[in-house]
Amino acid sequence: MQWTLVGAALTGLVVGTAGCAGGGPVTAEGSDRYPNATAEDWVTYADHVVIATAVDDEALPLDGEDEANGEGSVDRMVTMRVDDVVWTSADPRHDAPTTFEWSGWGWSLQDGERIEMTGADEPRVEVDHTYVMALVYEPGFTDGGTRYPASWRGLGSDSVIPYDGTELGVGEVQGSVRSKPPSPDPDAVDHSLDDEMTGKRVDELVTALNDATPGTRGDFGPVWRTNG
Repeated sequence: MQWTLVGAALTGLVVGTAGCAGGGPVTAEGSDRYPNATAEDWVTYADHVVIATAVDDEALPLDGEDEANGEGSVDRMVTMRVDDVVWTSADPRHDAPTTFEWSGWGWSLQDGERIEMTGADEPRVEVDHTYVMALVYEPGFTDGGTRYPASWRGLGSDSVIPYDGTELGVGEVQGSVRSKPPSPDPDAVDHSLDDEMTGKRVDELVTALNDATPGTRGDFGPVWRTNG
């Protein structure tokens, strides 16, 4: 997935969707908030890497037009409990949270019917499942006259790793439970840190992060877009 300065940095905006055959989830496409494909990306942009479990979720209200038309998307907010903080930046923008709200994939509304939405090969982040997450703290800001509260966000599509057991990559992906880690192709053009860590332990991920050298942070956050 590409990352851009605009893209989904503020709202997680879906820019394209494609339905799956056989009534499966709708696969959505968007832009990552920050670079997140390598260990260097994680240690450059993340404030903390945590092990977190989804403990509750709720569908957010539809706007009146979508509800009337029976078409659009239904957003979902997930309450996350932080079980452990496994890595912290030398210069974190905020202390690690104990709980936080996470904007998870919701549903596509088609002819009044809700169909689960997910990113390609990504967790939906579902209740009772656990994940390793690279988090960045985004202060509250104003954009287009609308005030947005401070929040914890992921870096992007490669910064949330399922972790229901003792191996990275085991757990919920695209709404289904993966009982064994896959075997990603190391020569794939989109091979990333989460692929590299698949089947490994969290302490091996932490070692990779500690061995990585932070780069210079680009200005990809919402403060860049603040207009008062």
